[in-house]
Parts: sequence; C-alpha cells; structure tokens
Amino acid sequence: MQLTNGTLLPFLDMRQLYSCAHAWHRVVRNVSRPELPEELEVYIDSLDEQGRVTYISGYFVYRKNNLKFGAIGMEGYGGPNIAATLSDEAVTELRRLGVDDSAIDEIVTALQRKIMEGQANIQLQPEVKPPKSNDDPAKPVS
Repeated sequence: MQLTNGTLLPFLDMRQLYSCAHAWHRVVRNVSRPELPEELEVYIDSLDEQGRVTYISGYFVYRKNNLKFGAIGMEGYGGPNIAATLSDEAVTELRRLGVDDSAIDEIVTALQRKIMEGQANIQLQPEVKPPKSNDDPAKPVS
C-alpha cells in the first residue's frame, strides 16, 4: 500500500490486525487492573452474615507487621462489593513505616480485591459457648 506522498506502508492481513488488537487489549486491561501484590497476605478472623450484608474482620501482613482491618461485604444489583477500613493503629503503623496516603489507599484497594477474588485466608475463630449448667431453669427446685 502506498500513501499519496509515496511512503510505503507494510501490508497487514487480518491475523496481524487481530494480534495487534489482542495485544493492545492485554495492555489496556493490565493498566486498568494491576497485579495484586503477593507480599500482602490477608487473613479473615470473623464473618457475620446479616441478610445481604456481611461484616468481616481480620488482619493483613505488611512488611512482617500484622495490621487489623474491618470490612463490609454487600450484595447488590451490580454484584458483590467490599468496603474495607483500616484500624487507627494500622494507619499509624503504616505511616511509621513511611507509607504515604496514596500508598495506603493502594493497600486498601489490594486488600479489598484479595477478599473479592478469593485470595484471602479464612481462619474463623471458633465460637465460645457458655458451659452447660446443671441448673435447668424449667425444672422446679425440690
């Protein structure tokens, strides 16, 4: 193919065009959805389901520090969503480690994605039930 100024363009067949479009799609997809940090480990201690909302608590490991978080999982028309918040102690510790506010936001985003994408370790604490008593309130005292 030749342009009006005489410059030759390489001929692209449909396979090459598809390959370029597919490669561009991979680049765009990776830009909009970065890889999750593997060094961020997320552990869920408790889940409290209440209808369409689930209250979640746990901790994540960042630079060998266990930092607490809380989250709410919501089932909505657009699909499930997670809204996580860090404890005040976790934010203070991250700042002490030299993490700025935008990096803290990125950590929260990665934490939420790990929960949503099933990459959190679920280690639920067993429920503590009160011991059974020999005194039965329905039984009359003799």
